[in-house]
Amino acid sequence: MSAPGLNISRRLILPGLGIVVFLFAYLAQNVWQIFHIDDITRAIRGLDQAGVVMGMAVLGFVEATIVLCFYVPGTAVVIVLLLGMQPNLAQALPLVAGLCVGTLVGYGASLVLGRVLQQRLPSLVGEAYFHRVQGWIDRYGLAAFVVGAFHPNQLAIGFAILGYFRAPRVWRYFVVAGLAQLGWWSIYAVAADLVASQSVISANNFQLYVAAGFAVWFLYELLPRRAQEPGRAD
Repeated sequence: MSAPGLNISRRLILPGLGIVVFLFAYLAQNVWQIFHIDDITRAIRGLDQAGVVMGMAVLGFVEATIVLCFYVPGTAVVIVLLLGMQPNLAQALPLVAGLCVGTLVGYGASLVLGRVLQQRLPSLVGEAYFHRVQGWIDRYGLAAFVVGAFHPNQLAIGFAILGYFRAPRVWRYFVVAGLAQLGWWSIYAVAADLVASQSVISANNFQLYVAAGFAVWFLYELLPRRAQEPGRAD
């Protein structure tokens, strides 16, 4: 298989896995009657809070670390947890704190890996994808990290590129990414609360809507891409 083919297949891993995971979750809940979101919620609530917070931190680390993030549809998992748990503010703050710390540590790992991998990084994430994200950083600077924070996987690649080019004053990017991440997670929490409070999308069919979202992403990744000319990150 040629190098472009490999790049395309890597970009398809995450959305393809998301489709499979949530279709399986729908079948397990509604066809095979193996589990329900309510069952998962009760099990999570029965765990020690420190363990749940640590689990959120690990999830954030994995999703924000280049290479690892290709295989874990973590943001979708967080949305499902929010839908099921619907925590109040006192319950949510430790969870968000753990997720935020784990994510920022993951971004740090991505930064270091970008410096270590060097010429292997573009081929690892896909040449076209590498140059597209690099182009966004070159053009928009810190603002690119605000938009990219909608999904930690995007920023994992962004921080790896900063490490690749050994960009100065990277602390600015961590501050912006952390604040923007909190903003996006707040939007997800509100959206999950709205979903849980109406009848069109319910706990019984929510997995199908998430799978449809991953399918749109999958189709988007199939679109032909034009590699951008390499430049330099700030």
